[in-house]
Amino acid sequence: MKKKIIYILGLGHSGSTLIEYYLSSFKNCIGIGEAYKAAFAFQDGNFSRFSENDRERIKKIPFWQKMAESANQYESAEDHYISMYNYILNSGEFSEYNLIIDSSKKLDGFKVLSKHFGEQVMAIVLYKDLRAWMISSIDTRKRKNRPMSFGSNFRLCYRWYKEYFFINRYLRNSNNQYINLSYDLFCLDYESVNEQIKNELALETDPDFMKTNSINLLGNRMKKQADVKLEIRYDYRWMYRSEWHLPWIIIPAVKKLNQKHVWNQ
Repeated sequence: MKKKIIYILGLGHSGSTLIEYYLSSFKNCIGIGEAYKAAFAFQDGNFSRFSENDRERIKKIPFWQKMAESANQYESAEDHYISMYNYILNSGEFSEYNLIIDSSKKLDGFKVLSKHFGEQVMAIVLYKDLRAWMISSIDTRKRKNRPMSFGSNFRLCYRWYKEYFFINRYLRNSNNQYINLSYDLFCLDYESVNEQIKNELALETDPDFMKTNSINLLGNRMKKQADVKLEIRYDYRWMYRSEWHLPWIIIPAVKKLNQKHVWNQ
């Protein structure tokens, strides 16, 4: 059976690490985290992009150790990224896995894989409710001591809309395989969405949340707990916060896109 690459498309703070770990909990599936971003960090030799936890993983996981050590053999990060997948698809190290889960999210990374591996690549477009995404983004900035300037809420709203607009436009005009997935519905109606994903990806077993095959790099803080047991929890903060109110009221196109792809069921 030919291996298939499942590439998660979307924005940061949209639940991509959770979805990657969930998919990696199925038999014969493995997650590799944000490999596209990792390739650029390896090329730059900038290991400060990695958390302390990630730097330890690079030392302990043979695949990532090889990728870090071989970075200077390639002229560009994209060449290195392609070589990663050539290794994964042809090495005995990954022979037991049929699905490779990449949570890189960037459209450019998906285009690179599609160009070189064609029908072996399939996208999951991960949508998160704009309101929940804004609150998560704002709180992350505060945690990292990045101030919110005047108009930041509108800029976040525009970024969310623009990112999904370009993803949708590209996929409509290409021959790529893809499915849409609502992070919010995944958390709130897990049983139904789990069945849908199993059917879409032809997964025959149920996920084992006590065991993940992920060797994730550059995912969020959740990966520290996911190696013990994966937990699906919904973040309700947006329901009692007001930062999203004004952009939500003033820009109707955002509400329309949000309703279509997040709450479409």
